[in-house]
Amino acid sequence: MAGHSAGRKCGIQAGAYFAMLGALVMALAVIAGAAGDHLVAGRVGDRALHIYDIANRFQIYHGLGLLLIGVLIRQYGRRRLLCAAGLLMALGVLLFCGGLYLLVLTGYSFWAFFAPMGGTALIFSWLLLALGIWRASKTQGNGDADCNG
Repeated sequence: MAGHSAGRKCGIQAGAYFAMLGALVMALAVIAGAAGDHLVAGRVGDRALHIYDIANRFQIYHGLGLLLIGVLIRQYGRRRLLCAAGLLMALGVLLFCGGLYLLVLTGYSFWAFFAPMGGTALIFSWLLLALGIWRASKTQGNGDADCNG
C-alpha cells in the first residue's frame, strides 16, 4: 500500500511539472505571438511571417497538450507512456517551433533542418499519449459502471 501511495505522489509531482511546463510554453507562445505581430511582421516577407505564425500556432497547441498530459498524469499516476509523451512533446516544441522561429529570425536555412525532427517528435508524442491513455484507462478499473444503465 505504501508503494502505491508513493507512486501516486510521484505521479502528482510529475503531472505538476508537465502542467507547469505547458503553462510556460503557453506564456512564451503569447510573447512570441506579440513579438511576431509587433516586431517581426515589418521586417520579414509574407512567406517568413507565415512560417513564424505556423511555429506560434503549433507552440500554442502543444502547450495545451503538455497541460493535458500533466492533468492525465495527476489522474492516472505516473505512467511511462504518458511521461514519454510529455518529454517527446516538449522536445518536439523545442525542435519544431524553435527551428522555425530561428529560421525566420536569422534568415539561415540551417535552422529548418530541425523542424522535421520536431514535427516527427510531436506526431509520436500524440500517438504515445493515445496509447498511454488507453492503457491507463484499462488498468484503472471499470469506473464506468454507473454509465451502463
